[in-house]
Amino acid sequence: MNSVKESPTVEINPSKRILKLPGALCGGISTGTEKIRSGYGNGDCLYFDFEHLVFAVADGSERFPWASRDLLNRLSESLAQSGVPDTVSGWKDLINTEIYSEQKYQHKTTFSCVAISPEGEGVSLIITHGGDSVVTVMNSVTGLIIKQTGRDMNFAGRSKDIVDVTQYRTTDRDIRLLLSTDGFDDVWRFCLRQSLLGGASDVFARYPVDSICEMISGILQENSGRFEYDDIGFIIIDPYRTERIAGTKVIMGGTRPYEEQQYLSQCASGAHDQWVPDGQWGGHDDVFTWAGIKAIVQKLES
Repeated sequence: MNSVKESPTVEINPSKRILKLPGALCGGISTGTEKIRSGYGNGDCLYFDFEHLVFAVADGSERFPWASRDLLNRLSESLAQSGVPDTVSGWKDLINTEIYSEQKYQHKTTFSCVAISPEGEGVSLIITHGGDSVVTVMNSVTGLIIKQTGRDMNFAGRSKDIVDVTQYRTTDRDIRLLLSTDGFDDVWRFCLRQSLLGGASDVFARYPVDSICEMISGILQENSGRFEYDDIGFIIIDPYRTERIAGTKVIMGGTRPYEEQQYLSQCASGAHDQWVPDGQWGGHDDVFTWAGIKAIVQKLES
């Protein structure tokens, strides 16, 4: 009798605004200290496309925080219609003709994206980047940065063309991917300054990759009021353990001010502090909406 391999389960905690794929990946957002005081939205937005193995972060401006979500929604629609390009030139064409070209000038946002493709014993990463968010490829054992995008002025909305699109191939099973907005640097510097963490290799040695977002969330809670930080959005990925899951994708963040207030009143207190597996997402639509999370599961019929 043939056994059917079950798809891995993606879980979301709406109160913490964290997603994880156990053993493989996590991502989450936290609203900046000044943004909370002033009643602004959260401009950081994350995209998880498990069907196509495409992951992205975008950071919208204080005035138009939802610009990041608009951009990532458009990316999601383009990939659903056209599939994933398998070359650098294909990604440039997709971004420049369908994503960047449609972004309004006033809706400035960063865009950093990784498309993962298994290749024999290794993986191929196509990294697409514009603005001051960052994609980092690092060795989890040594903590060394192997590849990192630079900050540039090719923001969506302000630039019609994205320039920084590269392919990186590797068979190093110790690599981890970090996609992060500039607010991540604020909390990382605080952790190093206070000797809460000993560096990247220490983090990966002490914490499974899927629990790092919870660790950072805990540090923010425990040190509330001790330092200022911008909106924080990041995704950490083990590309060798992140499996393709048909019909599953999530967009998190890019909230307007009223949506952020809704989150603070409905979810931030911990009333919905639970892990919801993808098979139960449909029953938590209201809670996810309150948290600024759009989660979609379209399982194929067996």
